[in-house]
Amino acid sequence: MPITAAYLAAVLKDRYKISVLDAFGEDPFNAWKEDKYIIQGISFNKLVSKIPSNCKYCILYVSTIMANYVLHKIIRLIKEKYPSIRVILIENSQGVIGCSLKYIYKDFFNSGSDYIVLGECEEKVPLLLTSLECEDFSAVEATRGILYKGIVGKYNIDEKIKNISNLDSLPFPAWEMFPINNYWKLRYSHGPMQSNYLAIMTSRGCPFNCSFCVVPSMNQNKWRARSPENVVDEFEYLSTRFGVNEFHLEDLNPTSDEKRIIDICNSIINKDLKITWKLVSGSKIETISLTTLGLMKLAGCNYISFSPESGSKKVLKLMKKPFKHEYALEITKEMNKLKIRSQACFVLGFPGEDRDDRVLTQKYIQQLAKSGVDEIALFIMTPIPGTKTFGLLSGYSDYSELTFAPTWRDDYTELCKFRDSMYRRFLLLKLLYHPVTVFLQFINLLRKRFETKSEMNIYRLMTINKILKD
Repeated sequence: MPITAAYLAAVLKDRYKISVLDAFGEDPFNAWKEDKYIIQGISFNKLVSKIPSNCKYCILYVSTIMANYVLHKIIRLIKEKYPSIRVILIENSQGVIGCSLKYIYKDFFNSGSDYIVLGECEEKVPLLLTSLECEDFSAVEATRGILYKGIVGKYNIDEKIKNISNLDSLPFPAWEMFPINNYWKLRYSHGPMQSNYLAIMTSRGCPFNCSFCVVPSMNQNKWRARSPENVVDEFEYLSTRFGVNEFHLEDLNPTSDEKRIIDICNSIINKDLKITWKLVSGSKIETISLTTLGLMKLAGCNYISFSPESGSKKVLKLMKKPFKHEYALEITKEMNKLKIRSQACFVLGFPGEDRDDRVLTQKYIQQLAKSGVDEIALFIMTPIPGTKTFGLLSGYSDYSELTFAPTWRDDYTELCKFRDSMYRRFLLLKLLYHPVTVFLQFINLLRKRFETKSEMNIYRLMTINKILKD
């Protein structure tokens, strides 16, 4: 779900006459092949036709680097039909599949964009719109992170961009303006979907500095959190307003402050909220004690994704990724006992990794399987703009090819072969150590009530293939 766009809609809706066009959510059951890509959602022409003729500004959300091809096409179509509309781009500064536009802004200006807002948008976009309305750019010129034609180059775009310090000051995302029913009908999402759900973000940024991740550069290695009271208020509001009791936390590190998580859990329990919640984007597993894990379960947590990245300490050092392998095994066993489903994520093909390092990853995955981890995910490293790896690899012709299956890499075949073998091996290990769990995952797939992403991803692939075939 496009949570950044929903936050901005909430900020703007009481100040301006706005409408939302969710290009994916408008029609997720439509998909087609174009060039080398599969595109899912409303058609380009239909999307542009829905833009009101009296529209003055069109704000496009650059949600993922993979959408690069689509975004450029949409911008060109908008400008062809409505030359006077000013196109504004906003970033996804809180997702590992986002990208930093300050590295590729010229491409978007060449396609017809007028303004680019770097970093968090909720404060900058209203300032930009006010400046445009009164034709006074003095405030904009004093603000870091707003780029526009005519003075590009006058800004030092490498300056640190100020982000929002008081996240409690933001309104809750305006999901009522989005076609959330279509997301629910789709039956798959980022996190394992069991019933109607909504995305929520309880914190922003990350205090770590992983070289393969775009978030450090977009958040200045800082982690900022909403208060426990504000988070639980949103749980209550969303439950009442939308009748939803399942929540997917999209934070990168929601457990960075253990006391905050404890306070959130205690508040949920004291208010007797009948909700479930999942840490779907990951969590620094070492920040969760065994005692806190039990409290999280009591408060409704039933899924945690964490990221070892590699079984090799050498590779972790190259990545600048701190990780305690032994503790992760211990807490994985505890999650298994508590029936909190778990996912371990790995990055393959980081520069400097060799076959010996992958053997260590293989051995660690075997240990995790024995400890009871429910699923693994192996991503082949791709150099997203804004990461420290950007520019280290070449071979792609469009930024949309910067997926976690980068077929353009010279070593893709070797890495893909290892990845596939690990998935097969992991399944066999699960059958050996935890056969009942594997059986239950098969049942979940049939019921379309998913407890893990792997169950849901099988369904997702089946759904997309059916849409393309039809």
